[in-house]
Amino acid sequence: MLKNPNIKYYVMLALGFVLVVLVQYNVPKPVNWMESYSQQDKVPYGCFILKDLMPDLFPNQTIIESKLPAYNQLKDQKNTNYIIINNTFKADKLDAEKLLKFVSNGNNVFIAANHFEGKFAEILSIKTKFGYDYLDNDTITTINLTNKHLNYKKGYSYNAHQFPNCYFTSIDSNYTTVLGEDKKGNINFIKVTYGEGNIYINTLPKAFTNYYLTDSVNYDYAFRALSYLPNQTIIWDEYYKAGRRMVSSPIRYILGEPALKMAYLVLIFSLLVYIIFNVKRKQRIIPVIEPLKNVTVGFVDVVGTLYYQNKNHYNLAEKKITYFLDFVRTNYLLKTNKLNADFIWSLTKKSGVTELEVNKLIGCIASIKKGMSEQELIKLNKLITEFHQQRIR
Repeated sequence: MLKNPNIKYYVMLALGFVLVVLVQYNVPKPVNWMESYSQQDKVPYGCFILKDLMPDLFPNQTIIESKLPAYNQLKDQKNTNYIIINNTFKADKLDAEKLLKFVSNGNNVFIAANHFEGKFAEILSIKTKFGYDYLDNDTITTINLTNKHLNYKKGYSYNAHQFPNCYFTSIDSNYTTVLGEDKKGNINFIKVTYGEGNIYINTLPKAFTNYYLTDSVNYDYAFRALSYLPNQTIIWDEYYKAGRRMVSSPIRYILGEPALKMAYLVLIFSLLVYIIFNVKRKQRIIPVIEPLKNVTVGFVDVVGTLYYQNKNHYNLAEKKITYFLDFVRTNYLLKTNKLNADFIWSLTKKSGVTELEVNKLIGCIASIKKGMSEQELIKLNKLITEFHQQRIR
């Protein structure tokens, strides 16, 4: 019986495959801080817990999950609550009109979002703004409900870096009742009477996510805010979501179609067979040619070491900030003379970096001063590096 000369390659491939599977299986998954607000997500900023508690908050009521826009979901319902939680609420003209007609018929809508755009915001004359408390050296954001029977005497306190304060800058006072505000008196929760129904609008959607519903102190803010809704049928929105499930890559589409999936698997199998039968080298060894040394890298390393050894941390920090702001101006066409809340919001939108990371970086830049320590320089460099790693390329 002839011995297969390629048996050792087969064994190596099999062992390599098993090793990769074991490593991937045991590597801990990093925490996903994406703001999805989806009922399916157990990540910090998902709404799995709140959706799971709906039957307890509204006992003996029907809970309807909606994956359609308001125009298609809302018909001639009566005695119904419609709950929408997301970072942004942007309904088109048809959806906005359908939603307002739904309310005018005596139903209730509860919306928690940071930003309101489109026809809905225009009709209700509402605008919001982020207040970055930590830029004023205030590390705590405190909010509360105005109703003395529902508010918490000490107020609900949140880390200002993780929980940017958002509030209304414009409302129609003729039809609006203030239900909540922050410690500075900025309004963040209102009730708008429209026809025979009411629209409850909250500017702090993170308070309704898994992360804060597991907080032993602040967990009941969401429940008290939702207690304004009567105990009746609930429509839970899954359409207006930042984390809405949808096809986002060609591979997802291919694997979702039976014919394309089979063709894809055949292609992969054919490639594996080709590799197995052609694993033995059929050409002479290609000589290794050493690449030319990049003297520029060495020069930069020497200059950087010189700055570091002289402990001139402030000078080096100034240069890093200058280069970073130049990058922002060149690539995102943003003015960098004022690093305020509007600048932070624009940079977040254009770069694709999470709002939390951009807040940290701009806050660090704003705190740079002469006589800064080595640790502050290292922190600045780390935040700039993470920005470049996370930005959309």
